[in-house]
Amino acid sequence: MKAILQPLELRGGRLWDGIADTSREGSVFTAISDVGVTLAGTASPESRILDVSGCTIIPGLIEAHAHLCFNAHTDWREVYDSETYETLLLRMAGSANQMLVSGITTVRDLGAPTKLAVALREAIRARLVSGPNLLVAGAPITPTGGHCWFLGGETDGLEGVQLAVRERKKAGVDWIKVMATGGNMTPGTNVFAAQYSVEELRAIVAEAHRLELKVTAHAHGIEGIKSVVDANVDMIEHCSFQTPDGPVKDDEVILAIARSGIAVSPTINGAFAKERNEARWHMRKTLMKSFFDARCDVLMSTDCGIPDTPHENLAQALIVISDLAELSPVETMKLATSLSAKLLDLPDRGTIEPGQRADLLIVEGDPTQDLKSLQHVRIVILNGELVSEVK
Repeated sequence: MKAILQPLELRGGRLWDGIADTSREGSVFTAISDVGVTLAGTASPESRILDVSGCTIIPGLIEAHAHLCFNAHTDWREVYDSETYETLLLRMAGSANQMLVSGITTVRDLGAPTKLAVALREAIRARLVSGPNLLVAGAPITPTGGHCWFLGGETDGLEGVQLAVRERKKAGVDWIKVMATGGNMTPGTNVFAAQYSVEELRAIVAEAHRLELKVTAHAHGIEGIKSVVDANVDMIEHCSFQTPDGPVKDDEVILAIARSGIAVSPTINGAFAKERNEARWHMRKTLMKSFFDARCDVLMSTDCGIPDTPHENLAQALIVISDLAELSPVETMKLATSLSAKLLDLPDRGTIEPGQRADLLIVEGDPTQDLKSLQHVRIVILNGELVSEVK
């Protein structure tokens, strides 16, 4: 039986709807699960009134690249290998709740054992545990011994990758993820080289699209990035143009990404700020500006769960991408709200409009003027339900 939620009436403060260039006085509006968001409405006598004076109401944040099965510390692999499935699932649930109370109301998990990822998503939907709306890819498709092979997704050859897509569809995933290059967290893989042929990647895309799933590809090195562009994947994770000497942009490939409509999920995290006085920072900055200058579709992601990137890192990471891409606070917040919702095919969220899901974040101050306000969470509302309140 579906729970009956107490209607909430928010009074005072400011409101940024995920679309406008500025925030405005919020006045009064209600957030009710069955109805969604009602602006400037009159709540029922049973409504709980929340005074949000001095705060700003914004859409709940969207994290497009997370790993709930990793602990964000340098001992991540030791912990992952030593845990039972039961313990790992509980830790994933704890990390998901941690993200929710930080204001992240939608999370796309792009790498975990498939059964655990799907089980956690369903447990959250059934309200057995508290957490954000989850989209899951399960175990990424990777060659034998390839990047993140230990998550359970090793697959080789044309028939193998086609079967892998079908298996994930059967398991109930929301996205297909493929490891197109090696990765820094898997010793013995080559970050700069492609792991699959273009033919194999095209087979993955064709099978996924036949089954009405989209494909996102982990790709660091230029060779792998070119391969996934040729295969016409839907999105590229990292897209970091890595070489042994650091990131080097390739204008021709970036223009090809823009022309093809492939979205870029750049996985920018708060730890990058430590590089501000290093050459690597300026190389990243040049690359990020190139994506925006070429009018690529870019959404916000952090790769949270990897070392030095806590699951609630999104608010800090938004400050970093703002600096790297030279974006205003409003332009930056759109990457984690309305633009993310659009690029992840989630038309019911990312903005505050009548009929939208009531996934809301209330923060102290005005983040349209200062992104640091996003780190001062006052209230989190998930689908009309008050899930976190700091008094």
